Amino acid sequence: MSASVPTIPVMAHLVLGYPCLDASIHTAEKYVAAGVNILELQIPFSHPTADGPVITEACQHAVAQGVGIPECLDAISRIRHRFPGQKIMVMSYLNRIYSYGFQPFIQALQALDVTHLIIPDLPVSAASAFLPPGSPVQLAPVLAANTSKVRLESMLQQGYDFYYLMSDFKITGSGFSLHPNLKGMIQTIRQHKPDATIGIGFGISSPEQVQLVAREADLAIIGSALINAEKSGNLTQYLGTLQEVFHVTPSG
Repeated sequence: MSASVPTIPVMAHLVLGYPCLDASIHTAEKYVAAGVNILELQIPFSHPTADGPVITEACQHAVAQGVGIPECLDAISRIRHRFPGQKIMVMSYLNRIYSYGFQPFIQALQALDVTHLIIPDLPVSAASAFLPPGSPVQLAPVLAANTSKVRLESMLQQGYDFYYLMSDFKITGSGFSLHPNLKGMIQTIRQHKPDATIGIGFGISSPEQVQLVAREADLAIIGSALINAEKSGNLTQYLGTLQEVFHVTPSG
């Protein structure tokens, strides 16, 4: 995190195309203005198996409007044009990317200066077939708390520089808890990859929970809580509370 530009230690998730493309871009602008460290943009998929009811509903709503990868790439381009220095990570499911074409998709992300891609249903063991070493866009592996030390150390040899840890065994938007195995996983990652970024997601909602996660990892990953705040008209207040907690001055 930059010392000259303080940010909230949050990776803020939204579904592109929900409730419509223009509205989702406007939401992204609010996130960036609040100072989130990473903007996580999800390409909607009709059956997002890792996601809970809030994100699933948002995805299905966007898909029903015909929002696909071309529309999402255009939206990301608009966001990138306005915020050239913002860290952006894209999330999608394997079926969507495979149908579009992996190489054209990766080339499009590279052109948009997106360096990381989250694919929850892509086994890390099979990732090299789609994102070989040296790929301009790197996978951000999603790891459960029961990932064995042997498997984790194997992944650490593959050069990933971002690790997305599930807070516990759950879907997104469910109750919050931090599995006791996470501390050991984080310690192992720090030992092998001291410069890697570690984010923890799934179920994080309150500023107090964000603080708890920030003491263990680099970033708290928030999705459902942000969508709910936007739906209820409280997004600005929610983001403002996070700014107050982490002493970040709003921009723009």
